[in-house]
Amino acid sequence: MNTPSPTVSRIQSFPLEFVLPDGGHGASKSRPSARTATLVKLTTSDGVVGWGESFGPPRLVAEFIRHAAQAVIGRPVDQRENVWLDLLTRSYHLTGAGAPVLGFSGIDQAMWDAQARTYGVPISSLLGGAVRDTVTAYASTGFFHQGGDAGPLRDYMQSAVDEGFNAAKIKIGSGLSHDLERVAIARDLLGDKGLLMVDYNTNATADTAVRSLAAIAPFGIHWAEEPLLPDDTTGWPLLRASGIPLAAGEALYTRRGFREPISNRRIDIAQPNLSVCGGFTEAKAIASLATAYDIRVAPHVWGTGVLLAASLQFIASLPSTPFGELNPYPPLLELDRGENPLRDGVLHEPISATNGEVAIPPGPGIGVEVNEAALSQWLVASHAFEVTA
Repeated sequence: MNTPSPTVSRIQSFPLEFVLPDGGHGASKSRPSARTATLVKLTTSDGVVGWGESFGPPRLVAEFIRHAAQAVIGRPVDQRENVWLDLLTRSYHLTGAGAPVLGFSGIDQAMWDAQARTYGVPISSLLGGAVRDTVTAYASTGFFHQGGDAGPLRDYMQSAVDEGFNAAKIKIGSGLSHDLERVAIARDLLGDKGLLMVDYNTNATADTAVRSLAAIAPFGIHWAEEPLLPDDTTGWPLLRASGIPLAAGEALYTRRGFREPISNRRIDIAQPNLSVCGGFTEAKAIASLATAYDIRVAPHVWGTGVLLAASLQFIASLPSTPFGELNPYPPLLELDRGENPLRDGVLHEPISATNGEVAIPPGPGIGVEVNEAALSQWLVASHAFEVTA
């Protein structure tokens, strides 16, 4: 006789915000003044707890999380895909992208976490099984600050090298001469054999991106991330002449958002963010779509330790196809090196890299435990809520 799945009995939100000192740091397009995220705690009818994370301004995202919670409260914790797709379909005027998807991204992760903990297995087991227990991390670094670039960039890169990273991604997109200068500095400090990625954060047009990519190509760029806005469908093909692999996905929502860039091969690396794209449910569908076109997957990771742990479970399950025994391009983990106490502070045991390698936590669910007592120091209490069955 089949045992009924436990149901979702309680959903709580923890909107978090840490105000950055000295005006913040970030990309060429903008410098966020705070690091934010909203954690979701889900409790099942069996008393099992799962955690997830939603990206975005917590004061905005909170209400969308509350709305999505109504769709799953009282339902079996393993009923996810049909619920979310039904929500997207019935409310398509409002829910196809943006904050509504951010809302259910965190809840979806928490549902997967709770189900995996119910079975006593890592989430990777539910995603198809872990095919790796470690992953190479790249330092996500080289941020822009107010009042100049070269000095802070050198400090960022030297710190990454001193930490043992052999791969790094830096921010560019501040003009042709600056792009060239920043890439030259990063390559010098990383060395000839290190993997170097660049991130424009869409701060370009097709013509300026073409010139920038051509200028930095001799430095052996592993990929160029978001040179253009996601919907510039006529501009992306113009960038192919550089020969630099193109990556994008952090601003795309659900499998539908990835369908066109993957099927038309606008990108070489798909970068779903689990706190943005729809959680594990949509990330798994996106990875399957990418695999069908032999496009690599490297999740975008920008948030707290909860998202970092969830992304590791996702990476653990990614197939190696089309590569075989010798795989020169295994999945990479983005490890943010900017100031962000939410990254380490929300976990009892923070996730870290040793010589550029990160061990995938083998425990149940996302494999780590949230330090709930620590959340109060960053909590936006006015927008926290609880929904019960």
